Amino acid sequence: MKKDAFYYGTLIVFASFFLLIGFFIYDAWKTSRLASKPRSTQVEQTQERQTGLRDFSRFNTIMTEDGSEMVVIPDGPFQMGSPAANGDLDEMPQHAVFLPAFSIDLKEVTQAQFSKFSVATQYPMPVVPVFQEELSLITKPELPVVGVSWSAAKDYCQWAGKRLPTEAEWEKAAGGDQSFRWPWGNDFIEKAANLTGEEDGYKFLAPPGRFEPGRSPYGLYDMAGNAAEWVADWYDADYYKNAPFKVPKGPETGKFRVYRGGSWNDSSVNARVAKRFMAAQHQTSAVIGFRCAKDVTPGDAMKSSSTKTTP
Repeated sequence: MKKDAFYYGTLIVFASFFLLIGFFIYDAWKTSRLASKPRSTQVEQTQERQTGLRDFSRFNTIMTEDGSEMVVIPDGPFQMGSPAANGDLDEMPQHAVFLPAFSIDLKEVTQAQFSKFSVATQYPMPVVPVFQEELSLITKPELPVVGVSWSAAKDYCQWAGKRLPTEAEWEKAAGGDQSFRWPWGNDFIEKAANLTGEEDGYKFLAPPGRFEPGRSPYGLYDMAGNAAEWVADWYDADYYKNAPFKVPKGPETGKFRVYRGGSWNDSSVNARVAKRFMAAQHQTSAVIGFRCAKDVTPGDAMKSSSTKTTP
């Protein structure tokens, strides 16, 4: 009887020991799998950006009379500017901003579109003041219009039944409600935008829409690089210190206007979403173009229900 008790007791001890070892092995395996999931997701997201496989079909779009496709940006808050020690002084402090829904051009306005405006209104075509190469390299019909002043950009948008985006609208459209550092995310991706040099395939301007991996969270093209873009606001280096939470429109007056996004002649640092540039509103340049925005109306909402951005 004692031998049986000893035998069964020993068996139970060994069984418990092996069960305990098995539990530790399973727990280690489970922990390892959980730890690997974020990295796997991050890799998948990076691959999506690099191959351009992100799906933007959930965002409504509107076709407008000037031949542009506009993306409807939903209402809501986002963080505007850069965190401390992560940007320029005029990008600070990073602050919360709420915007109602609005629409913005999917792509930059092209030479061909501006030419139609010029013919219809007898408005003079832009003249690029300084460009050391042959001008035809940056004035082809399919390229973004450059050499356009702030006033000319404003006039085109009004003719098309639109307006220039505010600085806050432009930044939300470029960085999304997650306030990405670049339109595609917080890590710079080579060849995701048309920036300085020829490694991205273009020495100067590229036709809008060629950089699929560089699309913004709402699907917009070329919010970094290609042509920099005028926005509606006057420039004030200290405006963010006292900017309103709801629908900021910039200072009432100023000496310079803001333009955003960097250009084909800029580095990755200058192509950050939060980066701010300034120029006189009559100034023209081989690197500055624009896109238009528009308030969302009930009629726009009906139009957008039948048209979606393509992945």
